[in-house]
Amino acid sequence: MSTRDQYKMKVLFIFVLSFASMILLISTASAHSTMQDDPYRVEEFTVSGPGNLEVRTSGGHITVKASESNRVRVEMYVRKNGRELSASDYDLNDFEIDISQSGNTVRAHAMRENGNNWKFWNNNNISISFVVYTPREMSSDLKTSGGHIETVGLKGKQQIATSGGHLQLSNLMGTVDARTSGGHIEIRDFEGEMSARTSGGHIDVENANGSINLRTSGGHIDLERTSGTVEASTSGGSIKADIASIGQFVNLRTSGGNVDISVPEGLGLDLELRGSRVRTELKNFSGKVERDEVEGSVNGGGPKVFARTSGGTVRISFI
Repeated sequence: MSTRDQYKMKVLFIFVLSFASMILLISTASAHSTMQDDPYRVEEFTVSGPGNLEVRTSGGHITVKASESNRVRVEMYVRKNGRELSASDYDLNDFEIDISQSGNTVRAHAMRENGNNWKFWNNNNISISFVVYTPREMSSDLKTSGGHIETVGLKGKQQIATSGGHLQLSNLMGTVDARTSGGHIEIRDFEGEMSARTSGGHIDVENANGSINLRTSGGHIDLERTSGTVEASTSGGSIKADIASIGQFVNLRTSGGNVDISVPEGLGLDLELRGSRVRTELKNFSGKVERDEVEGSVNGGGPKVFARTSGGTVRISFI
């Protein structure tokens, strides 16, 4: 095969891959847009004081939103071949469905009786999703193998995990442990202690305050209006960090991209910056400045800002 033919085959492969990805995104968006129409099943419970929510499904999405009510409303949605099903359309005898309450704990489980998981992106199979409305003071344990997870407005301890979807986390307060193997993570308006991990996606954080620990193997990390103690690392992307105030330290690491940091002017900081190139304009600084390294103190020193990249540039701006 000639070089020209190889090039044509490569272009064709990229086109087919992009087309398949577009179809998947359209299918997912369509599922979200129709999910709110006709629940397959609805259950409501009352909790007194802070509650606990446990949701499990192998093939669908999970959405949890806080309300001003003390009631928990669980809506279950069933889809097959891209179509919403009702209880009269399909009997779920081959599934173990548990939507129940024990004390202040509410459970919503949907699993196949034979224990075999299925792929949510395969339209020939059934997918079961949950939309849950809860009081604000609600801790959760949410797991799905093939779908996205969205949580809004909760206060408490949240454990969130998916193998094949994105995570959207907004207006949360408390402790959050979030994991996805194949998706992006979006965090908005958070206060507390956050640990977020993804193997194949980006992490975007906006307006977060507290202890923030982020890690991705295959994407960029973007922090806007973030305050507190921050650790962020990526193997394959860049890091952009807009830090409003610093707690104990800021630690940013990447192997394959740039690190761009902005901090308020006038802060006392200890700096340790290393990269193929380090760019900054320093005032009231004492220490060592080299082309690929800066180590020392500004404005008398303070919390440490550590940034390192093996294959890019480190920039720090004082604004």
